[in-house]
Amino acid sequence: MEQDPIQFEASFRRFATELAIPINDSCVPLFFHYLCELKKWNKAINLTAIDDDEEILIKHFVDSLAGIKVIDNTSKNEFLDVGAGAGFPSLPLKFLLPQLELELLEPSEKKGSFLRYVIGSLGLRQMTVVPAKLEQYVRRQNRRTFNYIVVRAFKVDESGRLLADLLKPDGKVILYRAERIPRGFALAGLALVDEVEYELPSGYGHRVLSVFSK
Repeated sequence: MEQDPIQFEASFRRFATELAIPINDSCVPLFFHYLCELKKWNKAINLTAIDDDEEILIKHFVDSLAGIKVIDNTSKNEFLDVGAGAGFPSLPLKFLLPQLELELLEPSEKKGSFLRYVIGSLGLRQMTVVPAKLEQYVRRQNRRTFNYIVVRAFKVDESGRLLADLLKPDGKVILYRAERIPRGFALAGLALVDEVEYELPSGYGHRVLSVFSK
């Protein structure tokens, strides 16, 4: 797929429709800008190993948006993206649901610079990039609690208590995974309450949203 906005929109809408994800007109230019900047910055810093446009669109953009299957978007929610990296899933979710308040936890200064640039260049509000690891953030006096914590590329095996401490009483942790939670897996302080499975378009693989709460 070439970086052509018309072709991009057609492909994006087609792939999103396959997962029953509604795409509004106002968010499409945001995703196209994001794709262009991601590819540009990726030449200088390691943001993603994927450099094919269609693969980025499906594996990063559409997969990130699949989170709306387990998110209550009828109210104003506060989100924490742990290990935000290049902004997946937080930026795609923000494009689709602009009312979200997000903190992006990313210890890499280079990746943090990219995130701040994209947020600033698109004029996104209620988004903050925090240059800290999860264990550092939990110890902060001014840390917040969240309705949702999303984790897509961060190993959480030993982090249950930390994540639970950052959740509001009815909050949820959403893990983006390639398979269901295996028998015997546990996150201290959290319980598995739901799992939603789906197939990415064009045969790009099986995915699972594993949802935990206190």
